[in-house]
Amino acid sequence: MKKIYNLLTPIQWLAIVLIIVGIAIMIPKAKGMFDFYKETRYAAENDFAAGNLSPNLIRPWMSLSYIAAAYAVPQQYLYDAANINPKKETSMMGINRLNQRMNLGAIDGQPALLKTIRAAILAYRENPVATGLLEKEVDDWMTMQYIANSTGVPVETYFNAVNIPAAGNAFKPLGFLSDELKYSGGKKALIAEVQKIVDTQGVKPVRP
Repeated sequence: MKKIYNLLTPIQWLAIVLIIVGIAIMIPKAKGMFDFYKETRYAAENDFAAGNLSPNLIRPWMSLSYIAAAYAVPQQYLYDAANINPKKETSMMGINRLNQRMNLGAIDGQPALLKTIRAAILAYRENPVATGLLEKEVDDWMTMQYIANSTGVPVETYFNAVNIPAAGNAFKPLGFLSDELKYSGGKKALIAEVQKIVDTQGVKPVRP
């Protein structure tokens, strides 16, 4: 090992370290880009923007936040149904990984948690509950319908405030909606207007 060390100058070793660090940084970013591509492609192929999706479309790789937005079911409701402690980490984790962490096993060859989440969506549709926006701050991955269902404020109220037609737009993520309509001020302005309504009119989450 000492011989190998002596073959390289300090500058060369520094370059190697920087390359290794760069690769370590890029791997999760590349995975994030791949996940985003997979999510957007699946949403387009199954017309998520139309809303009223079948729970059978849920896949093990989907995260709770992705499912919550797509089905317009408050994350807090899904957490409660699955008996999971709300955390950002669990929000972004795929159902399959969560299922493994909770040692729930499989049902019909699929993660048991998947069946729980599907049942929760059907139960929510039978009896919608405004839990408050668990995330507290509006983000670009959220849809207007998700925000409305979470806060208990009619979705029309949000669309009227931002002067965007509700028809065909309720299930589109705010970031996508802003780009598609070229919203004045961009997604930051759109999110800020929606946040005002959440703060002043929305049901407040019970949990901190």
